Amino acid sequence: MFKKMFTLLIAVLFVAPFVVAADDFDDDFGGDFEEEGEEAEEEDEETPAKKKSKAQSESDAAMKDLMGDPEEEDEKPAKKEQKKSVEEADAEEEAPAEKAVAGKSFKGVKPVLLVKGGFTVLGSYKEWNGTKATSPSAMFGSVDEGLLGVDYQGAHVIAKGTLNLRTDNALVDKAVNNPLMKENLHSIQDGVANALYEIYGGVKFYDVFIKAGKMLPEYGLVDTWQTLGMGFATPFLTRSLIVVEGFLPETDAGFAIGYNGVIKKDHNVFVGLSLGTGSNKSEFWYSDKTMGIYGRVGYGFKEYVKAAFAFQHRKDFYNSKKLDMTGIGVHLNVAAYGFEMPVTFDYNMMQMVKGTARKNVTGMLLSLAPGYAYHFNHDWIDKVALALRFDFVQGVYLNKEGGYLDFDNYKKSSNYMRIGVTANFFTKELAGIRGMAGFTFLMQPESKVRKATTDNLKTKDYGFTTIVLQAGAEF
Repeated sequence: MFKKMFTLLIAVLFVAPFVVAADDFDDDFGGDFEEEGEEAEEEDEETPAKKKSKAQSESDAAMKDLMGDPEEEDEKPAKKEQKKSVEEADAEEEAPAEKAVAGKSFKGVKPVLLVKGGFTVLGSYKEWNGTKATSPSAMFGSVDEGLLGVDYQGAHVIAKGTLNLRTDNALVDKAVNNPLMKENLHSIQDGVANALYEIYGGVKFYDVFIKAGKMLPEYGLVDTWQTLGMGFATPFLTRSLIVVEGFLPETDAGFAIGYNGVIKKDHNVFVGLSLGTGSNKSEFWYSDKTMGIYGRVGYGFKEYVKAAFAFQHRKDFYNSKKLDMTGIGVHLNVAAYGFEMPVTFDYNMMQMVKGTARKNVTGMLLSLAPGYAYHFNHDWIDKVALALRFDFVQGVYLNKEGGYLDFDNYKKSSNYMRIGVTANFFTKELAGIRGMAGFTFLMQPESKVRKATTDNLKTKDYGFTTIVLQAGAEF
């Protein structure tokens, strides 16, 4: 009998690691094994019944100990669990997203893939030629959001490495007079180092994380824009407004610490603080030119509500002067019954240089993107979605080639807005990948801005229009 027990333990020790993850372990392996063991013992006429019962009890105890089950665990729930119907088991496997809650992330290695791009079939923009504004037509294609890489979430180790795959966009090159926006959206154009969008490593314990490298600043809900979302295309609509307008660098090299966990199953609490020294190709955002601190405090309830209060403080070293920028933001995303409403509001207070003096200016950003999605009971079509977009920018740069700390290149009293609509259909997740396709209409209505204080008769027209056919995919 000792040989049988020894053989049994060796077999279990060898086989258990390969089958412990199987859903039908108890039916296909455990149950058959026990039955075979019982039949073998029944056939052994020399074994007394009492000894057989004791041996079986010891075998069960050894099995439970190896599998991590307490010996006193009641077997009735396990038997009851085995009686679950095939339909219930399949339903649980097919709907992991419904069971997941905000803040709970995957475990292990996950590929990162996000591509959003389109082709402008009809559009125009205003361009200042020195004496008046002209309206060239626009027809071009571009990748407006592209990330490719790997993310690892271990029990206590985290790491991520992604590349930025964007291409030039004519509206940014031709129609925008904003040096910060131009630098943010072209941060991958000069050298491989800038193409490394995020590359960091770190540790976590009890939902507390510490990481270092190049990464998204801990600010608002910026990270939630890295999805297909409602499907907006063009660089103005694929990312957070404060990033697009340039007041926050898309990624910053530095150190971050924070907490992101779930309390009582449904409540996600996240707090983060990061220090950065600049990673953009801008001559002003090199590591020896700036120093920034970013923070956020947020809360989420299931998939229905996610909100965050954010702040940033950056110090720019420019012309032997230390210029401060302080920004605060309130970001919100509410979703229920197919409706979705992201809201972002950011207010920024900056110092700029006029001659040898410092000048204080302000800027304000507001973005709303209400949408509705209708879901289908279909094999591969997930939903069709319609969304609107409204952006308001207070504080306008006059020249994209000028310095972003030059007071004469900025008009805090000027403003412009953007309005748009997008319609798309989305596929269900197939092999971990989901896609979308549709169109976007975006318009920045005419906004006359005085060119310079020394030339008050001349103004610039900041309007443009674009209609985009678009598509995208994410893993």
